[in-house]
Amino acid sequence: MTPVLTPVAGVLETARREGVAAALSAAVLSGGRLVHASCHGELEPPDARPLRRDDLFDVASLTKVMATTTLAAQLADEGALRLDAPVAEALPGFEAAGKGAVTVRHLLAHASGLPEWRPYHERAARDPVAGRAFLTPGERPPPAALAEAARRGRAIVREAVLAEPLEAPPGARACYCDPGFIALGLVLEAIAGAPLSVLAERRVFGPLGLASTGFIDGAEPDHVRCRAEGRAFVPTGFSAPRRERLRGTVNDDNAWAMGGVGGHAGVFSTAAEVAALGQAWLEALSGGRGPVPPAAAEEFGRRDAATPGSARALGWDTPSGGAPSIGSRLGRGPRGAIGHLGYTGCSLWLDLDAGVVCALLTNHVHPSGKPDKPRIRQLRRSFHDAVAEALGIG
Repeated sequence: MTPVLTPVAGVLETARREGVAAALSAAVLSGGRLVHASCHGELEPPDARPLRRDDLFDVASLTKVMATTTLAAQLADEGALRLDAPVAEALPGFEAAGKGAVTVRHLLAHASGLPEWRPYHERAARDPVAGRAFLTPGERPPPAALAEAARRGRAIVREAVLAEPLEAPPGARACYCDPGFIALGLVLEAIAGAPLSVLAERRVFGPLGLASTGFIDGAEPDHVRCRAEGRAFVPTGFSAPRRERLRGTVNDDNAWAMGGVGGHAGVFSTAAEVAALGQAWLEALSGGRGPVPPAAAEEFGRRDAATPGSARALGWDTPSGGAPSIGSRLGRGPRGAIGHLGYTGCSLWLDLDAGVVCALLTNHVHPSGKPDKPRIRQLRRSFHDAVAEALGIG
């Protein structure tokens, strides 16, 4: 029988009823044991039915920790990735526009000085080859015919990231940064000699048994068909550049331009498997062996003390501000908590003292494609406070 924490289920059902999200799924682990799993809402036509726990969500920026940060920790532990080396050593050309002093550590800590976001997809949409992926749905070729567009789009985004100038000196500020994680994904590919989608599957998702988790790589049509066949996807809202409501294709338009695979976005998963990834990090932070190396986990889980005012760790976030998304009761012990948010309305938080992992997946941005930040912040806080209440924490 599936365990349910009544206060948690109540918060999620209220959020569904009040329209915070049409679909919500959550998994909570305590001491490595599943103590809560529930899903709320319905899928839309043509396969309208109640949401199931195995339906796939676009987890958006949870990609940064589930794939990119975890791979970086592995490669750093192996000595293949040097955190304090200039990015340009692995990614020639990145030194352009004053970026020669930016290190891998800066990218992981969102301290590179690069901007928060840039619409690189607009360059891809103007290209005669990459632009095929941005034709209207009625004119766009089928996925099997878009592999060349995906490869060209990746090259365009790569060129744009290499040319991107800094807004601030490296290490002078912490500013959440998608271009930095796009660059980090390119670094990992260069060092490990394989596409990010392949690396994540081979080194992270496969070893952890996350059979439902992965990128949908448009550069590999057979892979797209294999990943999507027989699976149901939760819709994630309207994309103006693609002029369509999205379901089963990545919400992030820059990731779409790259064929669905970026260091910053592109992973699809379930609440149970997001929680399992979190548990692997929690165990590594307690010295356990597994796909996440303990020594690297310890370094990656520490707050970045070198950057003024930063609440970031390496790849991860930590609770900050007066009303953090982890709520008012979790993460208050001496070791604190690490976590991450996703634009689509997802989150993953690990309470390091209580040994609790909380995965919350929603499609909050559906159908508009835009978040209502106050409402999703309140849901996240209420969810985590309900977890703490049910488990007697705080």
